[in-house]
Formats: sequence, structure tokens, C-alpha cells
Amino acid sequence: MDKSHDSKLMLPTNWDPILVPRIAPFAPEYIYGSLPAEATLRPAFVLSEASEDDIALHIAEAARHGIRFIYVMNATCLGNKEYSEEGRGELLQRLEWVAEVGAAGVVTANPFLMELVRRHFPSLELHISVLASVDDPRKAAFFESLGASVIHLDPQVNRDFRRLGAIRKSVRCRLSLVVNEGCLLSCPIRQYHSNMISHSGESIAGRYYVDYCYYQCSLKKVGDAAEYLRSPWVRPEDLGVYEDLGIDLFKIAGREKMGEGPSSHTDWIEAAARAYRSRRGGDIAQLLVGIQPPMSLMGDPPKTLQVRIDSRRLDGFLGFFRDDRCSLDCARCDYCERWARRAVSVRGRTEACAGELAADLETIRVGSYRSGR
Repeated sequence: MDKSHDSKLMLPTNWDPILVPRIAPFAPEYIYGSLPAEATLRPAFVLSEASEDDIALHIAEAARHGIRFIYVMNATCLGNKEYSEEGRGELLQRLEWVAEVGAAGVVTANPFLMELVRRHFPSLELHISVLASVDDPRKAAFFESLGASVIHLDPQVNRDFRRLGAIRKSVRCRLSLVVNEGCLLSCPIRQYHSNMISHSGESIAGRYYVDYCYYQCSLKKVGDAAEYLRSPWVRPEDLGVYEDLGIDLFKIAGREKMGEGPSSHTDWIEAAARAYRSRRGGDIAQLLVGIQPPMSLMGDPPKTLQVRIDSRRLDGFLGFFRDDRCSLDCARCDYCERWARRAVSVRGRTEACAGELAADLETIRVGSYRSGR
């Protein structure tokens, strides 16, 4: 059988009625999404609108194509509301609805919620979110003991093959990698960012929401093209390497990539699915999330940067990591920098873009910004 047909994909959904027929030829195992108001790692205003009825119809349509649906409840912090009688009741009601509408399971980073799922809804698959930061065998074994069906590994170990092999040997449940994350490698503010977005609903309602972390990370990437290569994404051409390690599932991130509206988002999901299904990357930058600078605080589009990562020029790049030569000490290593000169091109006003990001960060620091969202 053609290797291009071996991989199992998990794709985001935007609830567009035409999405499922568009992605069905790529035979994804799962799609995933949530109600916009659900506390997840995406602020509500970047997600497509959908009602409970819309979601139920979408799940039914996916099922007709043999595609299962996973409901997202991956907030890293619920403000301890889950331990109150009211909060626990709301979670159980949500889970009951998830089961009733035909979802295959839920993905979460909250261990207490995991226990509720296993105790009260054993028929639901339990997916462990990347935000649970499973990056070693001990953590993997812990979540398997809570009943994990699938563990979505921390993307920070995507190129740590020794660690990936050890995790695979430690558990029997399925393992998944997020393959198109454009976030900073070993990001020092990742945990804070996750908690901040988990509470975005409250700050949006109070009109003070701003994604400080995204401005910080974008500024670092704009100033160093090698950061685009250091990000822990996986080339479509390299999926076989991970299958040989025993990785079962490849998840494509990007629920928030709205572009010019839901239809453009559907185009992007289809294109990403095609690239990973066919194992031909082309311009990797077009597949990544978290790579484009944010809009200015005043709502203006960022200075346009055209980042291109030529997949064809990256044959052999992964060998350095497979040989366990990466120490994560980038200040003393120029490996990614050398490959970036070969495979990465950035066109546009990088200095102007960096200046805007730095100015917006200073505005946030001095407290002279209040969100109009």
C-alpha cells in the first residue's frame, strides 16, 4: 500500500457545512472543535460561530463519512470552579450533551475533568491535551492510568527522538503529535500563555483582553529567521519517521485560522490535510499556525511579511535530531541558522514590523491600552 495512505489525521473544524465533504477524501480519523463560549485554548472571538444544534448536525455529517468528532475542553485553568457544586454540575452537563450528540470523546488538560469523564462517561474516548505537557514516560504513564485513550504529546518533544521512543515504550495507549505548530521552541512563557487564554472569556467581557504573549513571541521570530525552523513542526515528508517510532496520529492545529472568513478557513484546512496526506510539504510556512504577526493594538493589519519555508530544501535536516545532537542551547549552535539560510526566505518590511510589535508591547506595559473587543 502507498505510504501516503498510512497516516491517521486529526483535523480542526470550523463548522462550515461544506468542510466535511471537502476533507473526506483525505480520510481523517477525527475532527475536533468546541462551542465558541467553551473555555479552551482559543479566545471565542477567533472561532467560528456555532450553536449546539449546528454542532450536532456537523457531527452527524462527519459520521456519515466515517469521521469521528472530539469535543475540546482543554483550558489549563478553570479558576477552581470545577470543585464547586455549580462548576462540577456544569461540567457534567456539558459532558452529557457531548455524549448525546454523538461525539467520540473529549480532549482536556484538566486531570479532575479526566476523572469525571472516566467515571461518568466511560464510553467517551479520553484525549489528553498537548497542554497537559506530556513530555516524558512518567507523565505518559500517569495519564494512561487515568484512562487515556490518546495522548497528544507536548510538541516540544517532536524532534527529541530518544524521548519519543521512551514514551512509546512506557504506554500502550495511542500517541499523537501536533505537526504544524509554529510557536517558539521551548517557549519560556508557554504555560502563562495557556493560563491567560483559558481565562480570556472573563477578560474579553471586561474589555481588557490582549494577547501579550503572542506579541512577545512574534517579535522574537521577526528578528531571527532561524526561529521559524526551530519551531517544533513536522514536515509532511517526514511522517514515516514518526510512524516507525510508533506514533499513531498526526494532529493539525488551526481552529482559529479564519483568514477572510469561514470559507477561506475551509480552504486552508483542506490544503493542510492534502499536504500531510500526500506527504508533500511545498511551502511549510503556509501550513503552520502561530507564524504570522498579530494585528496592531489599534486593529490595523500587521506589516505584511511573506515567510516561505521550502520543504524541498530540508531533506536531511532531521538527521541532526535523530542522532540526538540537539542540546537546545541555540546560543552555542548554528545548525538551524545555517539551514534557515538555505530554506527560509522572508520578504517584507521586517524592521517596520518589529518596530510596531515593540511599540505595542510598550503600550501594554505602561497600561494605556483597553480592548474594544
